[in-house]
Amino acid sequence: MNINILKKLKQWRDETAKKEGVENYRVIPNSAIEEIARLLPRSKEELTNIKGIKDKKFYKYGRDIFDIIGDSKDGLGNSRDASGNIFSKFLSDNSVSADRSTTDQEKIYSVSNYLDFLNEKLFMSGRIRIRGEITSVDIREKVVYFSLKDAKDESVINCLIFKYNYKISGISLEPGAEVVITSIPEIYKPMGRLSLKTSLIEIAGEGTLKRSYDELKAKLEKEGFFAPERKKPIPKLPETIGLITSNQGAAIGDFMTNIGNYGFKIKFINTSVEGKQAIFDLLNAIRTARKMDNIDVLAIVRGGGSLESLQAFNNEVLVRELLTLDVPVVCGVGHEKDISLVSLASDVSVSTPTAAAFAIRESWDDAMREFEYAKDTIMNSYGKILFENKYNFENNIRYGIRGGLDKIVVTFMGIISAIRSCEQKISSAISLKKERMDSLGKDIINEYEKVLRRSDEMIRAAESAVASNDPKRQLRLGYSISYAGGKILRSVKDVSKNDIIRTRLSDGTIDSTIKDITND
Repeated sequence: MNINILKKLKQWRDETAKKEGVENYRVIPNSAIEEIARLLPRSKEELTNIKGIKDKKFYKYGRDIFDIIGDSKDGLGNSRDASGNIFSKFLSDNSVSADRSTTDQEKIYSVSNYLDFLNEKLFMSGRIRIRGEITSVDIREKVVYFSLKDAKDESVINCLIFKYNYKISGISLEPGAEVVITSIPEIYKPMGRLSLKTSLIEIAGEGTLKRSYDELKAKLEKEGFFAPERKKPIPKLPETIGLITSNQGAAIGDFMTNIGNYGFKIKFINTSVEGKQAIFDLLNAIRTARKMDNIDVLAIVRGGGSLESLQAFNNEVLVRELLTLDVPVVCGVGHEKDISLVSLASDVSVSTPTAAAFAIRESWDDAMREFEYAKDTIMNSYGKILFENKYNFENNIRYGIRGGLDKIVVTFMGIISAIRSCEQKISSAISLKKERMDSLGKDIINEYEKVLRRSDEMIRAAESAVASNDPKRQLRLGYSISYAGGKILRSVKDVSKNDIIRTRLSDGTIDSTIKDITND
């Protein structure tokens, strides 16, 4: 399974579900996404053989899926037309639903199959850009329907755009407005009606663009988006930089050349930056940056351009998305006259990628200058102190060493005298302690002998008492002891006739049976 394609497919599905206002599994289920990443289908037949993807989903999402597989650089060698649409490996005449065992002229199509055939041909033509005048607008809950008219001959075509894409386009459709749309043609089978499924709408004409720019700028400014108090400062000595730009333009080279050798860790996010179509890539790049850990500052850069080429950077959705970031944003988007709205909303706005690099490295440059100044100050101070101490040392050697030696000798003699005095005191104390220890030892021995004598007398008295009270002594004198049931007999009442008793004598025991009992 191609993990890179799987991640891109899931990201595309989540964004598509958001556009259509449905749960993501209604776009394509997980099992189908995993099968696409595993099989890497190259034709309509291979794609629709995957469970969960039939003709309807193929015509609706097939081109996006094939674009993702082609963009993954997995070695398939797909070719594209001038608009960037994939053809050679994914879409071919062999993938149409008609039976190829006969020619198109011989084949008799059903209405449904023929519409499928036409939709597949339209699908293969790729995304197109059309310019026209808005004649009608119908805004629904999830979709906006509108008509586009040719100004020359009154030709009209029906169009639709999902609310999410409409919001990203950042314009309000009104009859009479001239626009450029990016769309894929499609025939709606239940009605047999051709319409353009639109992904992006742009305002046509430089003057109209300027008015739209001025109106949106005034709106965002009124909401406080450009206020100085909401701008975040670049942290001192940043280490990790997020960089959003195209890997094909000169901007990335200018930025990397001028960022300096301060060991920055650059987290690069590749995105298109030209024209309004770039808005989708830029939104994804901002969302990717938000998920990155430990970014100190985010840089967004591109070279200069006209108001038309900078449309994506004058988009309200992108500006609002930018303000959700927790890290400061440095925007280095080149401009001729009007600063882009993204630049105005950024925390730091400069006119070129090179200036953006210098803005980020500024605290490092300041720190390096302070370091060099401190180094020079320390070295100068050290030289001055060394010179002064050398002079003082020479004078001390010349005039003070003799007096110092005399003081040392006097002090040393005093110490020797004190040591001798202490030695005498210690010797006297030791002698006194020794005499006391000798006397104490004799006293202990005398007391110990007294205790031994008393103990011996007590032991002998105890032996005599024990011998006098020994029961065996009484038995040897002719006495005996009788037991019954393990108890000593003290009365004739303790036994009965025929009881067995045991009598203990000095040299043994006798067992007897009671024949008769006589009371005194």
